[in-house]
Amino acid sequence: MCLTLLLVGGVALCVIRWQAWFGNPAEPAFTGDTIAYRFRTFADSAVYARRPQTPQYQILLLGDVHNSLTHADYQKIADETGDLVAYAQLGDFVERCYPFYFQQLYRELQGTPFDSLPIINCPGNHEYRKGLRRTLSELWYQNFPQPLNGPQDFLGSTYYIDFPNLRFIVLDSNGMQWLHEYMRTLTWLNGVMAGAGDRFVVVMMHHPVYSCGAGRFNTTIFTTFAHALRRADLVFAGHDHNYSRRLPFVNTNAAAKFYLNKVSPRDTRIASGCRFYELLTISGDTLTLQSRLLRDTLPSTLYDEVQLIRLPDGTRQTTDLYRDSAEIILLPERYAHRNDLKVRRFRNHQKSRLSPSMH
Repeated sequence: MCLTLLLVGGVALCVIRWQAWFGNPAEPAFTGDTIAYRFRTFADSAVYARRPQTPQYQILLLGDVHNSLTHADYQKIADETGDLVAYAQLGDFVERCYPFYFQQLYRELQGTPFDSLPIINCPGNHEYRKGLRRTLSELWYQNFPQPLNGPQDFLGSTYYIDFPNLRFIVLDSNGMQWLHEYMRTLTWLNGVMAGAGDRFVVVMMHHPVYSCGAGRFNTTIFTTFAHALRRADLVFAGHDHNYSRRLPFVNTNAAAKFYLNKVSPRDTRIASGCRFYELLTISGDTLTLQSRLLRDTLPSTLYDEVQLIRLPDGTRQTTDLYRDSAEIILLPERYAHRNDLKVRRFRNHQKSRLSPSMH
């Protein structure tokens, strides 16, 4: 009886959600010629060979984008950051994994330095097709052919890239759906972290280990990866559309889409209702993280900065350069007229966090 009810419920759910899961978007496709564009990734041997050989270079990092960054945004970021060797993107680059959204993305990137800059990225939940089992769209693989050095079943979506003094590891947190997939990925992660030697280790994944979004904690991600990832130097995640830093974990957002921040007292620095991009600067044995506030019409401003220095004995010295600076904790517009428990809790935590005793 229970099995019958489950089957009937599953079929009914698929019927109700068919258009959302499998249908085409309502927006019309672009007309005219196809936009000529090709993402450059480190799976291309020519691109891989042109990795920086000097001990000083910079990598840009973008959180969730959801097609909300404009051509002007990309150009402004490029103008402010200067000479980059690559940019990393935390997933949900497109709103949905349909040709329309990729065409829209291509249109905004064209003519900026990003149209020739190598990309390091991981899939977000918006790049997956939903169903009884989530599947990563072929469009993602076609547009982002990444190195095939990851665990079985995640080739091309979980991988790592070595730079001078840095190993950059990417995890596909959306694709793991069964226990053996989590365990296989964890085993692989422990191996590539141990094999990094004396390099800095930076990890990027879409779902955060420590969520900064109200009601968005992912128990399975936390239980599987929290212990292992505490050994990394920096761990970047998105998904929550907020900013928080609890080293080594940093959650960020570049999209014009905001959720409620948990406003956790355990986070060293947070922001709510804002867009950011991050700049990683590697200079010999020093790694500097800058988080910059991305504004619509104004130049970006430095919001957070941390410096990590690798010491001769193998330990790391961490300097927090912005811990006592004022924070921006805004209630997102979508919640402005609500008075539910989550909003009241946010307002109480916001008041406490912004009190003079906090700074």
